[in-house]
Amino acid sequence: MNIFKQFVKSLYSPETIAKFRHQKIGKTIFYVFFFMLIASIPISIQLGSSVISFFQQAEKHLAEDLPDFTVDNGILHSEAAEPIHLTSQDYLLIFDASGELTPDEIDDQGTVIALLEREVLIQKDSVRRSFGYQEFNFDLSSAAAGEFLQTISGSLPLIIGILIVFLYLFLTGAKFVGIFALSLIGLIMNKNKALRYRHSWTLAAYSATLPTILLTLFDALRITVPFTFSIYWIIAIVILHLAFREIPNRNVEK
Repeated sequence: MNIFKQFVKSLYSPETIAKFRHQKIGKTIFYVFFFMLIASIPISIQLGSSVISFFQQAEKHLAEDLPDFTVDNGILHSEAAEPIHLTSQDYLLIFDASGELTPDEIDDQGTVIALLEREVLIQKDSVRRSFGYQEFNFDLSSAAAGEFLQTISGSLPLIIGILIVFLYLFLTGAKFVGIFALSLIGLIMNKNKALRYRHSWTLAAYSATLPTILLTLFDALRITVPFTFSIYWIIAIVILHLAFREIPNRNVEK
């Protein structure tokens, strides 16, 4: 059976999954890379779109929305006498060279990127991080920042490609760890089966297909589902258990 048919069968047929247990481990490893490639497509598209949107928004803000500024000796300077608030669909951008705003005053404003007098503050999902201008150890101007963004924008396809490759490798590595854990659970639950660890690992790899693709679809369709971690493991364990039920007990299969 070719890898595409295996992928389709793994979405609904524990009986077929059980038949894969004797195949070579190399084919199973390749299968994991294959279905993780499919599972990575939506998040890779989202990543690419987010990076492009970020740079486009940054260029627009510098060219049209923000006043000229400089950063000298770790301090933001501008002719703007009051804080500037720019609201977009995804975040709030605050520009304040006057020192009027403090980090504590923007705690409850959702996703925020704030250019304050002495630091850059980034807040998302109640997690806040700040970086003092002095930490970067160089002076900056709005003109230089615009030129830098234009230079980076010309290399965005390469940058996005590299990010997607690293993301794919990270997600695949994490999936291998999850398959390892699932295979151990399978062995513990089915001690009476005539199987070695490599058989359980193979079954676990194919059993992970359906929950992985389901969560990928939820993410791609922006469907918020609570307890996704628990849902993933429940589905994976149930499929693995059903696959094990198709295998003869130790006293039957030699």
